Amino acid sequence: MTDVLGRAGWQEQPRGSSADPSLLRVSGIEQLRSFVDGRSPSPPVARLTGRRIVHAEPGCVRYSLPVSDWLVGPKGTLHPGVLAFLADAPLLAAVQTTLPPGTICTTAEVSTTFLGTASRGDELVGEGRVIHIEGATGLAEASITRRDGRLIGHATSRVFIFPPIPQEEAELELVAVEEPEPETPDPYLRPVEGGAIAPGALSTLTGLELLRRQLAGEIARPPIDLLTGIRLVEADEGRVVFALPTHGWCANEFGTVFGGLVALLAGSAGSAAVQSVAAAGTSFKALDMKLNIIRPVMPDGSNLVATGTVLHHGRQLAISSTEVVNDRGKRVAVATGTTMLGAAAGADVEQEAAGVAYQSS
Repeated sequence: MTDVLGRAGWQEQPRGSSADPSLLRVSGIEQLRSFVDGRSPSPPVARLTGRRIVHAEPGCVRYSLPVSDWLVGPKGTLHPGVLAFLADAPLLAAVQTTLPPGTICTTAEVSTTFLGTASRGDELVGEGRVIHIEGATGLAEASITRRDGRLIGHATSRVFIFPPIPQEEAELELVAVEEPEPETPDPYLRPVEGGAIAPGALSTLTGLELLRRQLAGEIARPPIDLLTGIRLVEADEGRVVFALPTHGWCANEFGTVFGGLVALLAGSAGSAAVQSVAAAGTSFKALDMKLNIIRPVMPDGSNLVATGTVLHHGRQLAISSTEVVNDRGKRVAVATGTTMLGAAAGADVEQEAAGVAYQSS
């Protein structure tokens, strides 16, 4: 397993870096434009996953994410948490475009609705737009579309804006960063590792049995877990625990753990909690997730632990709650999610899977 994790990339020395602190001397829109045109370096999380900013104008920002085989979840299709992962960046950045020099902001809450999926080789675009700015609060929304223009996700966010930090008046000259050419491709461009649950196992084993077989190493971990370092650590009926080491690849443009990875971790735990109470052959599909981020996290190598529990399990819908804590037991984030169960979910999943051609080993 160590060899597989190493080849997946996240245990290697991270590539990319956070921005020059002097970037605070210019407005938020100019900060973001320095990432678009390459004057500021790509952050490690972009080098890990391919997520990058492609456009910034006042009140509107676009990020893109290539749909690589590494974004596959346990069922062999695009992990729905990827939509929440992508949405986090343009939501925050849209508000950032309105801020004067010396002013920073942070995500307080993100609500994401999952509407569809995408196939390998596609490209997702997350476009964030400002809805309202007043005092310390910024509101934004984001749409996530495929290359063909189909809307597959929608998100809204509340952003907290900090008081301005006085800055020295000085000219800021940023020069395009020349990064050394690595000997190997960035992790998301490498041959995929991991696998998906076989259809036969889905129809004959309960959700809890599948999770326990993964814990025992009898079922391969999904590619997205190998790419990011997320791992299943406990599975009981109605309660599942995942962990994520805050390695250097987690860092965003400004040096903290990217909130989209916290969303992905929380989504994995919440979805697996619902899976743990599912009978053999039960189809399920994630519909939405609301995430409240309580405190920032630094990429210091410590573990984030996400515990997902089932709050409600009906015939057609299940609701989960997830708590994410750091190594000191401090709460970092909380999330709730809704999952569709049964025939309706099965029909949607089959329709989506028909157009998805992933390759995994």
